[in-house]
Amino acid sequence: MTAINEFIDSEKVHQLVLERFEVKPSNHPGMVAGELHQTMDMDPELMELIQDLYTNSEGFPFEKMYKFSLEEILTYLQATHRYYLTKKLPEIEQSLVDIFSKYSESYQLLASLAYFFNNYKAKLIDHIRFEEKDLFPYIQLLIKASKGVQNTLKLASNPDFSICGFKEAHACIEDELEQVSTLIKRYSGNQALPLPYKIFLNQVELFEMELRKHAIIEDHVLVPMALELERNLN
Repeated sequence: MTAINEFIDSEKVHQLVLERFEVKPSNHPGMVAGELHQTMDMDPELMELIQDLYTNSEGFPFEKMYKFSLEEILTYLQATHRYYLTKKLPEIEQSLVDIFSKYSESYQLLASLAYFFNNYKAKLIDHIRFEEKDLFPYIQLLIKASKGVQNTLKLASNPDFSICGFKEAHACIEDELEQVSTLIKRYSGNQALPLPYKIFLNQVELFEMELRKHAIIEDHVLVPMALELERNLN
């Protein structure tokens, strides 16, 4: 994958991270209505760590994020889901529409791109929907139970769900998106890509990077913190 430095500098990374808190609440089918209460009032140190992760994930000190509350990590990830569904995916789709409007008769690549991206979008929405309807509410129950706000018996109402079970079944879907950029590059060979294709390729590669960073925070921060809390309650 193309290095992030080829896309954005540190100032743009800062804006990229903050953008997800500027998206209005949505009734998108991938989200749970009424569940999101995002705010810009995030701990500056946490936001700085996330920006560091965006610029360099090699050897990133995940343990530094453990000092923050599980609620803060969850709020960030929820905001990211909403950002993907209401801003990033529509932007990429619009670029694809623009390409179709200009090159539908001359580029055989278009049908493959449209088919692949539409299928990938459906998988991503299903992935987010599952986390929003099962994982995140379960973690919220864990948090309430740890504070004595929620009776722990409520956790037993869904005996088939657990953080450990989620961890084992959690699928990585960001690898599939990489195939889009690979397909474009393979098709174009040494030819110069038209500008709309370059824009689309840039968006796809940047979104792939976004998804990888998101998955890192989920797998290395959210899940370990939630798993420890679950074990303590049980």
